[in-house]
Amino acid sequence: MSMTYKNILVAVDETNESRIAFRRAVQVVLNNVGSKLYIVHVIDTRSFAFSEGYNFDMAEKITNNKKDLLDSYEKKAQQSGLVNIKKLIEYGTPKHVIARDIPQQEKIDLIICGVTGKGELARLFLGSVSEGILRNARCDVLVVRNS
Repeated sequence: MSMTYKNILVAVDETNESRIAFRRAVQVVLNNVGSKLYIVHVIDTRSFAFSEGYNFDMAEKITNNKKDLLDSYEKKAQQSGLVNIKKLIEYGTPKHVIARDIPQQEKIDLIICGVTGKGELARLFLGSVSEGILRNARCDVLVVRNS
């Protein structure tokens, strides 16, 4: 039995794990003719809670930086032959936005993400994004290892 995915989401950031997951996502889209690639980055709003005061200039600078990041991923996808691409910048807790909000809004049937780059202490307090996606997603999830 073969499985065809129509709406494939890949979560990206600046890490090597993310770049590996993105390359895998492009291959999956190429193998699933007619599918659409959603490239998403979630700006973690919890990080703003630790700042002295919310700075709108800082938030705008972060958003613009992430738009540039998504543009670079989109360009790579186009160079690989993909044309059906949608970029999304969202705000919130990444593991919840990626696992629940976007899949529901966009009818995602496969989420692809890289393994966590966090250390043990950060995972203990925050939990890894990939683990959160695995636990909360209602669609298939592919966690790509960096080896």
